[in-house]
Amino acid sequence: MKRYIALPVLSSLLLAGCLPEAKAKPSAAQQVAAPVQQAGPQAVLSAAPTAPEATRTTLTLSKAPDQTTSVQYHIWRTADGQASKQVIASQDAKAGFPVTLSLQQFGSKRGEYQIEVYKEGTAKPIAASSVVFQPHVPILMYHAVDEYKGKGLKGLFVPPASFEAQMQYLKDNGYTLLTFERWKDVAKVNKPIFVTFDDGMKNNMNAFRILQKLKDEKFQPTATEYAIVNVLGTSDEWLSKQDVKEMIDSGIFSVQSHTISHADLPQIKSYDVELGEAKKQLEAITGKPVISIAYPFGHYNEQVIAEASKYYQFAVTTKPGQFIQAGKPNEMLLMQRVRIQNDTTIEQFAHLVQEKLLP
Repeated sequence: MKRYIALPVLSSLLLAGCLPEAKAKPSAAQQVAAPVQQAGPQAVLSAAPTAPEATRTTLTLSKAPDQTTSVQYHIWRTADGQASKQVIASQDAKAGFPVTLSLQQFGSKRGEYQIEVYKEGTAKPIAASSVVFQPHVPILMYHAVDEYKGKGLKGLFVPPASFEAQMQYLKDNGYTLLTFERWKDVAKVNKPIFVTFDDGMKNNMNAFRILQKLKDEKFQPTATEYAIVNVLGTSDEWLSKQDVKEMIDSGIFSVQSHTISHADLPQIKSYDVELGEAKKQLEAITGKPVISIAYPFGHYNEQVIAEASKYYQFAVTTKPGQFIQAGKPNEMLLMQRVRIQNDTTIEQFAHLVQEKLLP
């Protein structure tokens, strides 16, 4: 029987542009530890509260069966399976059988950890839980995937050969490409990463074909296209609705909102069209839920965040950095991204996506 422990960064389950942008006003993450809900004679497993980027926590057991003098904690990382299991014993009944769960014991890998507690001499666990050390998640930001031909901002054009080398790097180094529909899995997989494209340019079909080429039984690439709704199919510069349908039907792309007209959101008065109608029209085109938005130009303010929350679960900015879920207000509507540019070398790319293991 599983129970639940709630932590700020160790959230648990028994027992997760183009221009400079406005600043948000985040508050401190809440730090709350709650005991596992219990049923019958089962013990209660708890984890100490900690800071968002913590690398260790203390596990304790209460309401253990009578005459329990020694317990064993069986701990393994969800993404690595029981092959990574380590066993830690504790005999300190008076103190609640405390043990330290340190990421250094598991190669400093962040993510979800499964825990089972056994009383000495028993074959069934007296408590079972999981705790999460939230991972740092790179959300890559692309625009055009094409050779630069002198029109537009050169930095926004990533040559197809460079994009393919970057995706090959992710494939060769064990990254798991996700879309926002699978956000709940970020702590359960190895090296979670998001690949996003802004605007809905026709040349993003180059990226689509490359991901199709790299896909195999082990590597299942996915990506997110943030489309400007009103430009779809208006010229050969933009994706057509048929392109969008092909991308969606492949299972590789999720198509999400970049508003109706790429409006500068802090400057508009009504959000029903740019946010609500964009969602409605894209859902009609794709037949899929639209749950995420990329703020045009990376511009937002408090009102934009409040309006976006009425329609979307996630919003990405142009603020640089890897994202970590830390329990801050509106953090899922203020997600940082990692900008990939025309001149990004493969060495620079590897550094940008490198898994951040320690603070």
